[in-house]
Amino acid sequence: MGKQRQTNRKTEPAKGKGNALKQRELTDEEQARLEAHRQRARQTKPIKFKPNDGERHAGNITVVDPDDPLLGAKLAEAFGTTDVDAQQMLLAQVTESFDGVAVVSDEDPNGYDTDRLLSAANRAVALLAGIAPQDELESMLAVQMIAVHNAAMRTAKLAMLTGQTFEGKRANMNYAAKMMALFTSQMEALKKYRTGGQQKVVVEHVNVNEGGQAIVGQVNTGGGGNHNPEERPHAK
Repeated sequence: MGKQRQTNRKTEPAKGKGNALKQRELTDEEQARLEAHRQRARQTKPIKFKPNDGERHAGNITVVDPDDPLLGAKLAEAFGTTDVDAQQMLLAQVTESFDGVAVVSDEDPNGYDTDRLLSAANRAVALLAGIAPQDELESMLAVQMIAVHNAAMRTAKLAMLTGQTFEGKRANMNYAAKMMALFTSQMEALKKYRTGGQQKVVVEHVNVNEGGQAIVGQVNTGGGGNHNPEERPHAK
């Protein structure tokens, strides 16, 4: 009995311990980071989906708040188009690119795993809201980028499966590498489309020497070459 009482005394919480668990005060830099996070969350708060009421069947999902007065605007911002048919097409295409969503069988060639479809829809719209396509072309490219990313990550996962052969690892990682390279090309295409193909010139150094002559461009300061600006050819 004495031993039991001693054990009970050890497990009792110490008095006044709650005072030691007070939340510490944030620094100014931490407060600024927290406010920036909150502001971004408010600006990019994506649409959420839920299972439709009634019988659950393939693809039967709906938005969580259909009475949201900003619903149309949020959908247009996520999909880069105000056309409802185009939005539904893009949503179906991007969600089907997620692992395990499409369940094809002889009985149901267009079937879905509703739970995974719901999860994929919420994740896809969150990603699209972050990309923020500005028109239909950007939206189609954004959907393709998500699909390519999913393919790259899926095959990278296959390469790391326990018991995977060397040839299996190499085949999967080669495919994943191709998808990653394609994703980079897609990012460059999106950037080029958004900027209209314009290129900007970055001035790395501007040195003004005696007499007011300026050297514009990258200047090497290591030994070996002759860096006298008076001996540089001048444009005529």
